[in-house]
Amino acid sequence: MVKNDESIKRYQAIEKVINGNEILKTKINQLKTIQKQLVNAKEIEKQKSIDHFQKQYDELLEEIETYPLMSDYLALQSDINEMIQSVAEIIEDGINKELNSK
Repeated sequence: MVKNDESIKRYQAIEKVINGNEILKTKINQLKTIQKQLVNAKEIEKQKSIDHFQKQYDELLEEIETYPLMSDYLALQSDINEMIQSVAEIIEDGINKELNSK
């Protein structure tokens, strides 16, 4: 059911294009690294580092979003994440009902 969803098929097609672009893949990996550094800075509450990494993150994300198909890719990623959360909630509710009825 989920596997055949048009959003997922479109997402997978765009992902193949993105994965074929080495420059974009490098930028996405850099973004993930900065994101980890930002999370760490927030954990230790270093405001100067938070500001620094947030600025780097925002600038790189803006640059990545200028690539063709990236806005579609990110929007689809968000939609798919919501769909997965809904499915997980349905499964969790079903399990809880089953457990509570015993």
